[in-house]
Amino acid sequence: MRRTLIHCGTIITMDAQNTLLHDGYIGIEGQNIAFIAQARPENEAPYDEIIDATQMAVLPGLIDIHTHVCGSLFKGMLEDLPDSFYKVALPMEDYLTPERIYALSLVGASECLLGGITLINDLYHGMDSTARAIHALGMRAVLATKIFETDLARLQYRDYTRDPGAGWRRVEENIALIETWHQKGDGRILCKFGPHATDTVSLELAGKIARLAESYGVGCHIHAAQMPQEVDFLRETYGLTPIEYLRESGLLRQNTTIAHCLHITPGDMALLAESGAMLAHCPEMNGNKGGPLAPMREIYAEGIRVGYGTDWTGSDLWTTMRMGVTVGRLFGCAQTERNALDAMRRCTILPAKHLGLDHMIGSLEVGKRADLIMVDLRSPNLCPMGDDPIATLVYNANCHDVHSVMVDGEMLVKERQLTRLSLLDVLREGQRAADAIRADANA
Repeated sequence: MRRTLIHCGTIITMDAQNTLLHDGYIGIEGQNIAFIAQARPENEAPYDEIIDATQMAVLPGLIDIHTHVCGSLFKGMLEDLPDSFYKVALPMEDYLTPERIYALSLVGASECLLGGITLINDLYHGMDSTARAIHALGMRAVLATKIFETDLARLQYRDYTRDPGAGWRRVEENIALIETWHQKGDGRILCKFGPHATDTVSLELAGKIARLAESYGVGCHIHAAQMPQEVDFLRETYGLTPIEYLRESGLLRQNTTIAHCLHITPGDMALLAESGAMLAHCPEMNGNKGGPLAPMREIYAEGIRVGYGTDWTGSDLWTTMRMGVTVGRLFGCAQTERNALDAMRRCTILPAKHLGLDHMIGSLEVGKRADLIMVDLRSPNLCPMGDDPIATLVYNANCHDVHSVMVDGEMLVKERQLTRLSLLDVLREGQRAADAIRADANA
């Protein structure tokens, strides 16, 4: 069993007491944390590796509760164009292939890992390819197939013609994903069901998915109340809000991740709070589109569980944390409530609890898996360091400050370099895939 000692770091545990140790020690045996202490224990067996974490912060790996890592394809393509989601992104997805999804997923997942994200909760096309990318990198993921029964490229024309056969084929693809990949990669890869959105899956199919999820013992991941067009369609078709649709279908449950919820009513918020589902709040991505933003003051006041996600084109959870605090305060939340510690917990222990993994990850505690990151504090944006290192990190760090990343006791990023793959090769293949998709889309 490999033994590793990390010493002299600023250890931010994110445990129930928010324990913080300056110049602390972490001992790792195999996959697990063996001890966390202010001083090195005496009479210990020798270590295979001793890591000097002087002038570094050591904290739990970050958890991104809503991603589409293959969406790295769209960097710089959507932000400045009106209605680009319907008119650019969805039509271009028609040109994805398994090989292109694999290459672009490697790019997006590498960005996550290099930035300190050790677990992604991802929903997209071709998830077998994304699972292969995650397995190659060695990180954690909860993956779901994007299930829909409309032609997404036609949504820009408000064409919601259903193709139930195509919808069910995607359900079968999701079942195959679960049966092939769930608990694989030494348990690092988990799977769930991924109905795309409340307007692209019929109420009947959504109910079938909810029952399947229950029979397989897994959760669901869906977009809801993200677009005015979606809200209008549900009202006209079912006389329901998106959250009421989730309730009627059986998808509104504790182990469901619900992304965005930008257009919700007070009644919706009460339903969300009662269900225990997690709202995936993606403030930076929503802000890039010019809004609107979810009514966060009311959402927090209602007691809804909230985690932070990056969504798709970029995966810097540090800037997302900052934006999460900013948006909360702009909507009237008190500084004492929406603060750095709150933001950090929404990217570590709180999403871990939502995913049913808080017994393993989400905080640095004895007996938990050694999923941790080391952030280099020797940077002008992180100097000087005051008494509250969490505040310094949340308000000033970025993905490039992450020095090393460990998952299950294995160093996957060391001195800002991937250890399992060549980053240059990943980027080269990702660019090639993106160029091919754009060429096909413009042909």
